[in-house]
Amino acid sequence: MTTTIPLYIFTTTHGVTMHQLRVIVYLIGLFVLVCGTALDSRAQSQTTGTLNLRNTQPSTISLSLPQTGVTGYTMLLPAQQGSAGQVLTVSTVTTGQSTLTWADAAYWGLAGSAIIKGGTAAGEQYLGTSNEQDVIIASNGVERLRINGAAGARQGFIGLGTSTPNAPIDLGATVLLSNSGTSTELRFAEPFASGTNYTAFRSREQTQDITYTLPGVAPDTDGMVLTGSPTGDLQWRKPLSDVRRGIFIPAVGAFVHVIPVGTDITSGSIPLITMMNPAGTTIGLSITAIDDVNDTFTVETSVPLGAADRIAWMLVRPN
Repeated sequence: MTTTIPLYIFTTTHGVTMHQLRVIVYLIGLFVLVCGTALDSRAQSQTTGTLNLRNTQPSTISLSLPQTGVTGYTMLLPAQQGSAGQVLTVSTVTTGQSTLTWADAAYWGLAGSAIIKGGTAAGEQYLGTSNEQDVIIASNGVERLRINGAAGARQGFIGLGTSTPNAPIDLGATVLLSNSGTSTELRFAEPFASGTNYTAFRSREQTQDITYTLPGVAPDTDGMVLTGSPTGDLQWRKPLSDVRRGIFIPAVGAFVHVIPVGTDITSGSIPLITMMNPAGTTIGLSITAIDDVNDTFTVETSVPLGAADRIAWMLVRPN
């Protein structure tokens, strides 16, 4: 800004010396310069909402207000200088004023963080919440994992695919145990604190996927076995429930007895027979024929059988 003062209004007829005149001119020019600069700065702040900071370098650093929606407030700076690596954080908020303080930059970097000691004790670092809030991990804006933080029996439960885990680890989706050539295992440790043994399940090489569906009820007696079907449905059965057996009542006085088994006699099936007769007698018997068309087998006895004699039989079929 250039200020021009008309010197012709000052003459020696007013009793002012030339030296005094120069001082007056200097003070008037300085006043106009300072006031003009202040007015320009004030006008700039009101118009653009920008504070420009500059030192001897030609470039500036600017702080600007939002163009709309501004509500006036005051930011109170810390009274002391912070340490290297600290960040400014809002410690307290009152009406129209936020107080800033220096705090350690306790955050986890996206490229990893070099922590001092992992843990939740004082001076240790951890990833999580320090109050009764859940930890949520998401991808593409969708929750994938949750760690319950709310107080109660489920605190600490981990849910994968579910936001309401009901067990220490609750999986709401299919679980796959992958491998790189060696079959992986599902292991159950023995129930001892110092135990090192486990029971494991693992798969064999397969030509297609296999799915087993467990029974819907528990076994109703001791000694039952788990059997399967071609569709993978499993059920509890008694060990001999699939073994065809019976007690044959022969014709009185007959030596030859044809016994129907009521099921398909497949190749390789083996019939087992024994006599049930009153004490004091011994009767020999043998299988003389197997008819896999009519599903019968023929038994001959050493003596004609009486009314109290019976033939017990069992048919063992191949696998």
